Amino acid sequence: MDSMSPPVLLSNLPSAFAAACQSARTEAELFERCRAILAQRLQSEQIWISITSPNASFPRVGPLKGFEHATEVARLTSGATLVVVSAEESLVAQLRSVAMPLVLALSVVTELRGILVERQAALDDAAFQLRALRQVARLLSSVHSTEETEQLILDFMAEVFFAWWACLYRPEGGKFVPRVFRALNDRRRPVPVDAVKLDHEVPPGSAALHTNEVGVAQLFGGGAEVVVPLDAGTERMAVLVLGPRISDKPYGRAELELAGTLSFAAAIALKNSELVTQLQSAATTDELTGLYNRRALEERLGAEISRSLRHQLRTTVILVDLDRFKNVNDTLGHAAGDRLLIEVAAVLRRECRTLDVCGRLGGDEFLVILPMTRPEEAMVFVSRVQAGFARLEQLHPEFGSCSASFGLAECPEHGTTVHSVMAASDAALYRAKRGGRNAVTVALLEG
Repeated sequence: MDSMSPPVLLSNLPSAFAAACQSARTEAELFERCRAILAQRLQSEQIWISITSPNASFPRVGPLKGFEHATEVARLTSGATLVVVSAEESLVAQLRSVAMPLVLALSVVTELRGILVERQAALDDAAFQLRALRQVARLLSSVHSTEETEQLILDFMAEVFFAWWACLYRPEGGKFVPRVFRALNDRRRPVPVDAVKLDHEVPPGSAALHTNEVGVAQLFGGGAEVVVPLDAGTERMAVLVLGPRISDKPYGRAELELAGTLSFAAAIALKNSELVTQLQSAATTDELTGLYNRRALEERLGAEISRSLRHQLRTTVILVDLDRFKNVNDTLGHAAGDRLLIEVAAVLRRECRTLDVCGRLGGDEFLVILPMTRPEEAMVFVSRVQAGFARLEQLHPEFGSCSASFGLAECPEHGTTVHSVMAASDAALYRAKRGGRNAVTVALLEG
């Protein structure tokens, strides 16, 4: 083997090591590339490198055989990095002459690799946070029900932080109750938390925090690791609690800061969903009784008529009009009349099935839609309502006699449009009123 002078051996060695640092995907690959560069220049594979650093620790890279006869050529400790180069006896003389520059170059490459790894990790974290914020932006830009928004927030936050389990608590009657919960292990379902105690331990406006504090840990039980308040201004919309991470990595400052950023967006999304729900409710709900209003009733009736015609089903519509309601307003006042309407609405709501629709058309007139029901079957419902009115009279004698007239119409028998069915039931109601009130009349067939 021809000897190689030190200048030739060192020629472009730093740049070759730097290229290896850029192209290597792992620390092991990096050190093997550096060893291969030396082996190529010395024309021998009998070279071994051992590097120990905070970022990596490899007992040895090099051939599996021959190390027992190798000689340590150079050793250098630089900070927390230790580099050892060993070779077969025939290469020792050549390597010793360049030992210190060689191990110094390897040490610098190792530290450079560590810096690159740290910066790449920081870039990955930044990219991850941007993706998370983008996802929250999508959540804010779309309209969901409150229940859907709660589930989306829980799923999203649990997946962002790779938590074994997560729970979203919502305020309800002086407590924060577990509204949505998910777990990938056998985590026991959480229990409600007292709102006063929660505000004391985690005041409004608090950032995301660890459960290191004894008081916070006691609130949520063992296993909870992070508490994320979802506050919209001074209003606490919810509290998110996260369990341990699947990766077993602790929640660091970066995770807490990201959780705090996402929590504000999540709180706004919850607030928006509640406002949308309130607007939808205001558009479809009678303010006094809480039943459907005329607009919503007509929409639901149209949908039921369409379904009846499509599937050849029967739907009965009942108009309910209180008898002598004007007397209550005139003698007891409109406030008493409103209370009576609320009680009547409660009776109708209680007697309806899950699939039935009940609402207030206006004044003292109500509409009930009974899908998949014929008029003779609807009489059972009417009799229950009349019995409810009788009990109402006993419970609230101040209203006097409480009765109503009922007009029934059937789709498609008496009409196939909202207008025709409503007109038929209204005509039947008019006949019931003329017949002496407290009566039930079914619409007549035309012709």
